[in-house]
Amino acid sequence: MKLHHRTILLTASALSGFAAAPAMGQSADQGSANDIIVTAQRIEQRLQDVPVSVTVFSQETIDNNAVSNIKDLAQYTPGLQVNNRYGADSTNFSIRGFTQEQRTTATVGVYFADVVAPRGSGASFGGDGAGPGALFDLQNVQVLKGPQGTLFGRNSTGGAVLLVPKKPTDALEGYVEGTVGDYDLFGVQAVLNIPLADTFKVRLGGEHKQRDGYLRNIGNLGDGRYGNKGMGNLDYWTFRASIVADLTPDLENYTVATYTKSKSNGTIPKVIEAFAGVNASGIPFGDMAVSQMAREAAYDPWTVSNRLPDSQSTIEQWQIINKTTWQASDNITVKGILSYGEFRGKTNLDLFGNYFLNPNVPSGTETSGSQVTGFAFTHINPYTGLTNAQSTFVGELQVQGVSTDGRLNWQVGAYSEISDPLGKSGVQTATFSACNDIDSYDCPFTVLPNYFAPGVNGFFSFGSINGQLSSTKFEDYAVYGQASYDITDQLKFTAGLRYTWDKQTTDVQQLRPNLAGGYYTCGAPIGVSNTSGTTVTSATRFPISTIYDGCHDIQSKSSKAPTWLIGLDYKPMQDLLIYAKWTRGYRQGGLSIFSPDTTQPYDQEKVNTYEIGLKSSWHDVIPGSFNISGFYNDFTNQQLLLGVQDLIANADGTPTAPPSASIVNSGSSTLQGFEAELNLRPFEGMRISAAYGYLKTKIKELTAPTFAPGSPYDTVTLPNVGDPIPNAQPHKLTLSANYTLPLPESVGAITFGGTWIYTGKFRSVADSCPTATTPGCPTLRDSSGTPYVLTNPGAGIVPSTNVLNLNLNWNNVGGMPVDATLFVTNVTKEVVYLNINENTSRGFRSALLGEPRMWGIRLKYRFGQ
Repeated sequence: MKLHHRTILLTASALSGFAAAPAMGQSADQGSANDIIVTAQRIEQRLQDVPVSVTVFSQETIDNNAVSNIKDLAQYTPGLQVNNRYGADSTNFSIRGFTQEQRTTATVGVYFADVVAPRGSGASFGGDGAGPGALFDLQNVQVLKGPQGTLFGRNSTGGAVLLVPKKPTDALEGYVEGTVGDYDLFGVQAVLNIPLADTFKVRLGGEHKQRDGYLRNIGNLGDGRYGNKGMGNLDYWTFRASIVADLTPDLENYTVATYTKSKSNGTIPKVIEAFAGVNASGIPFGDMAVSQMAREAAYDPWTVSNRLPDSQSTIEQWQIINKTTWQASDNITVKGILSYGEFRGKTNLDLFGNYFLNPNVPSGTETSGSQVTGFAFTHINPYTGLTNAQSTFVGELQVQGVSTDGRLNWQVGAYSEISDPLGKSGVQTATFSACNDIDSYDCPFTVLPNYFAPGVNGFFSFGSINGQLSSTKFEDYAVYGQASYDITDQLKFTAGLRYTWDKQTTDVQQLRPNLAGGYYTCGAPIGVSNTSGTTVTSATRFPISTIYDGCHDIQSKSSKAPTWLIGLDYKPMQDLLIYAKWTRGYRQGGLSIFSPDTTQPYDQEKVNTYEIGLKSSWHDVIPGSFNISGFYNDFTNQQLLLGVQDLIANADGTPTAPPSASIVNSGSSTLQGFEAELNLRPFEGMRISAAYGYLKTKIKELTAPTFAPGSPYDTVTLPNVGDPIPNAQPHKLTLSANYTLPLPESVGAITFGGTWIYTGKFRSVADSCPTATTPGCPTLRDSSGTPYVLTNPGAGIVPSTNVLNLNLNWNNVGGMPVDATLFVTNVTKEVVYLNINENTSRGFRSALLGEPRMWGIRLKYRFGQ
C-alpha cells in the first residue's frame, strides 16, 4: 500500500509540471481553479487549498450539459454513482463503492444550504436526497469524497453532496428562461432578486419542467387500459424563496424556503434475458419471459411492457432553513442553524418489468378460456395512500475561531436531528397476481399450467399479497470539534473528533391477506404482539375488517461511535498542495423492519480511510490544474442485504415460509483506487478537461447469520469472498472540450462543446450461484422436463458504455442580454443499463434503461444590473 501511494504521488508531481485548469464542472468563463470557492470544511476556501477530494459544478455547466436531475451529475464525476432503481425521484448515491441497501441509512449525505435533506421513513423508497428541481439557481454543486463524519451532520461512510443556492444580492436583477425539445420537452424557469433595503434582500425563483416518457409501453390487452403510457417522464414544479436580513453590522439572518411537487409515470425495467422452460415448481415463467421479449423486439430497445393501471412516482417535499451568523469579534464567529422539512412519497411500480400473458386459460372472472389479464411478477403499491411520510427537524450550533496570530483555525459544535413519522406509511406487494386494484383487493387469481404436477384440470393457481406498514422515528445527536494548526508556513496539521448517538424506533405491521378465506395473518417479523399486548404467531388469523389492528411489533435500535480525522497538509509553493489523512467513518445500525426477526436488528458499520492527494495549478504557457487522490478503505461490520430461504420444505415439497431478505452485518471488504482531474487551456478560447476514477473492491470475509430456534428459514444467500462489491464501478473516464470562437462582443460568445463518458462494466448484483452445488441455486427444467441447475457467473454484470453529449452555447446574442443553447445528449443512442435485476430462478433477468438520444433548445433573458 505504501508503494501504491508513493507511485501516485510521484506520478502526480511529474504531471503537474506541464498541465491543468479549473475543476471539471467549472465553465469556461469562470477563470482558473484558484477562483473557485468551496465550503468542504464548513468555511469558504479556495478549491486548491482544501485537503479534500472535491468535484465542483457551476450552474452554467449544469445548464450546458442539460442536467435536469441530480442523478445526471454522476456521469461527470469520478467515484460518484447513483442507484435509481425505483425512479429518478428516488435516487440515492454511492461514492467510491459505498452503496446503500434499501431500508438502511444513506452512505452519502445530501446537503442543501448546509442542511441535510429531509429523511425518508426507511420503509420504502425516497427521501435523503435531492429531488427534481433541486438544480436551479445554484452557486455550485460540490461532491466530497470519503467519510465526512467530523464536520457534517448525518453520519455516513461514502461522502457528501453539497448544493449551494445563490444568496440574495444587492442588485435588482433576474432572468426568465424557456426550454423546448423532443419528447415534448417544455420547461420554464424564472428568478427575481430584489434588494428591498440595504439590509434586507429577497430572491425568488421557480421552475416547471415536463417531458414525455422515453420508455415506450406496449403492455396492454388491446383495450388501452394499461398501454399508451410512456414511462420515465418528467413533470414537476419547484419554488424557492430566500431572504437575507442584516440585523446589525455583525449579525446576519439568512432564510431559505423550498417546495417541490413531482408526479411522473415512474419507470420500469426491461426484460433483457429469458431462459426457456419452467422453474422448479413447474411454472413456465421462462417461457412467458421469452414471449414478452419477442413482443418487445418489434420496437426499439427502449420498449417495455407495463401492466399497472396507475403506475406512478409522486413526491412532495418542502423545507425551511434559517441560519443566523454572528461575528462576535474579529476572531470568533457563531452560527446557529434551524431547519424543518417534510417529505411525502407515493410509488406504484412493477419491480421487475414483467407483463406475462397466458392465452386460453380460464382465470377468476375469465371463465371463457380467453386470454387472461397479464400479470406483473412483483407489483408494489402504496398502503394507506403513501409509501413515505416523514418530517425532519435539524438544529446545529457552531462556533468558529482563529487563534495564535492566525496559525490556529478551529471550530466546535453540537448537532441534533429528529425525524418523526407523519402517520403510517408503507407498501402492498402483489406477487404473481393480476391485481386491477390492490386497495380493494380486486385481484383475480392467475391460473397457469403446471407442467410437472398437474391438478385435476391440469392447472395450478397461485398468487399472494403482502402488506407492510410502519412508522419510524430517527434521533441523531452529536458534538464535534476540529482544528488546523500551521506548524510552519508550509506545513499544517489537522485533527477533528465527533461523537454521535443515533436511535431508531419503529412500529411495524406486516400483513398477509387471504382473500378467499376473508382473513389475514401476520407476516415477518415472527412472534409479534398486537396493540392489546397479546402475543400472536404467523398462524394467528385476524378478520380483514380489522386489517390495521393486529400484527404490531415495536422495536428500537441505538448506536453510538466516535469518528475522527487526522491529516497533514504541505504547500511547498502557492499553487501546490500535498496532503495525507486518516479518517474514521461510521454508519448507524438499525432495524430491517420487514425482515425475519431472526436476523434483525443490525449493528453499525465502520470504515478506516487512508488517503493521499495532490492539488496543483499553474499559469505558464498552457495554464491549467491537476488534482489527484489515492485512497484505501478498510470496511468492517458491513451492512448487506441478503436473501433468506426455506430449503427444508414441508412434506409436500412446499416451503414453510416465502423467500425474504434481511439486512445483516455479514462482511468486511476493502475499497481502494484513485481519482484524477486534469484541466487545460492550451490556447485562447479552448478548454480541455479529463477526469478518471479507478476503483477496486473486494469482499474479504463473510459470516452467515444464525437463525433462531423455530425460525422458518434455514438458508441465507451469500455473495462470494473475493468478489467485488455490487454496484461499484471500477472505471469511469470523462473527456470534455469547449471552444469559444474569437468574435467581437457585439456578436456575443459562441462556444462549441462536447463530452464523452466511458463507464466500465461492473457487477450490479452478487453472483450467488458460482457452481451447481451451491445451496439455493436456481433449478430450472428444460422442455422435456429434465431438471438442471443454471449457474450464473455472468448474472448481474452491467456492460460498459460510451456516451457522447454535445452542446452549442451563444451567450449575449447580438450584444443583448440573451443566451441561447442547443444540446444533444446520448448522441449515438447508446443503450445504457443502469442496473440489472437478477431473477434467474424465475427464468429471466431485467434491467433499468438510461435515456436515449434527446435534444433541446433553451433561451434565457437576463435583466437588471
